[in-house]
Amino acid sequence: MKDMTYEKAIARLEHIIEQLENNEIPLEESIALFQEGIELSQYCDDKLKNIQEKVARIYEDGQLKVFESEEK
Repeated sequence: MKDMTYEKAIARLEHIIEQLENNEIPLEESIALFQEGIELSQYCDDKLKNIQEKVARIYEDGQLKVFESEEK
């Protein structure tokens, strides 16, 4: 999951929600999907926090800083 983009994680999470709301899957599968959904939710939250930190580093004390990506 750690190589998954934020957008792909959100899309998967939305699909899981649709499946769970449908109420047409067995209980065991529902539980597995629920667990995956929780993990995806935490992953997306971590990604957003990381982005917020990057934005804060770019714009410190009212001054725009040069952003150098850590990802390569």
